[in-house]
Amino acid sequence: MRIGIDGLLIVDKPEGMTSLAVVKEVKRRFRIQKAGHIGTLDPFATGVLPVAINEGTKLVPFLKEEPKEYEAVLKLGEETETDDLTGKVFYRKAWERIPSGMIHTVFQTFHGKIQQIPPMFSAIKVQGKPLYQLARKGIEVDRKEREVEVFDIQVQDVSLPQIRFKVSCSKGTYIRALGRDIGRKLGCGAHLLQLRRIRSGFFAIKRAIPWNSLKDLTEACDLFPWLISLGEALSNLPEMIGDKHLVKMVRDGKGMAVRDLSPHTLPAFQKGEWLKMSSPEDGLVAILKSEVRNTDIRVMSPEVIALRALRVFRPNGRLMSA
Repeated sequence: MRIGIDGLLIVDKPEGMTSLAVVKEVKRRFRIQKAGHIGTLDPFATGVLPVAINEGTKLVPFLKEEPKEYEAVLKLGEETETDDLTGKVFYRKAWERIPSGMIHTVFQTFHGKIQQIPPMFSAIKVQGKPLYQLARKGIEVDRKEREVEVFDIQVQDVSLPQIRFKVSCSKGTYIRALGRDIGRKLGCGAHLLQLRRIRSGFFAIKRAIPWNSLKDLTEACDLFPWLISLGEALSNLPEMIGDKHLVKMVRDGKGMAVRDLSPHTLPAFQKGEWLKMSSPEDGLVAILKSEVRNTDIRVMSPEVIALRALRVFRPNGRLMSA
């Protein structure tokens, strides 16, 4: 009998593997039916790769992926085709006369909202084709600038021509492109030697299972100590605890009207916001969408629908309806 596991597994992705290869190995090794990674790491990068397992895949639209935090090592004096150490060097320029004070100043100019041109070696699609497929054929196309946000960027060590730095940024930020642009602003070019993601939203490296440890496991039940439950994965959502009456109502496909709710037991929420309903017995019961503000419930007529279910889960975590 297959042991069902549902939730999120945070894998410390090793260098040299694609994100897809990590997911395939997790599925094969533990005989998992459905799995997918949240966010992509380049093959040369390591660190936090959240893998949604079985019913965890249904949570992806509701998960907060910001901020993303990285540690990286930049090498000055060379640009490569991929903006990292895996690509062919096509530009070199001396870095020796760059003053260390200038390095810190230039890094800080990338703090805040910035415009960034994605690398050619990326999964962004142009006319239905990923850019990396065109790049492998030697074809370069114009890419539109995109606004991203760097919440914090700090130089940690300068041992020229290498610079170690840490950055916190918005979803969609390419650290390879950030390193490339820093090198260009310094006037000598640069590319990444190392890249490690240490956080993606709620998911931090301290919760990640090392790849070598994962390879020592063989049974799905071995993953339970590392697994993030469905409810915990949605820690960013306001939570309401449903009694047996409300749980049954949701599982029967009924919306919850104002008369069914007690304003004193509801979390704070705005109209259109997602909430999660849990029960002490079953854990996560449903993901809900609010039709009104909780502060409006006191003045609404009893018949007004206040909350409706977007996802409903069985007691064992299996999706029942949507």
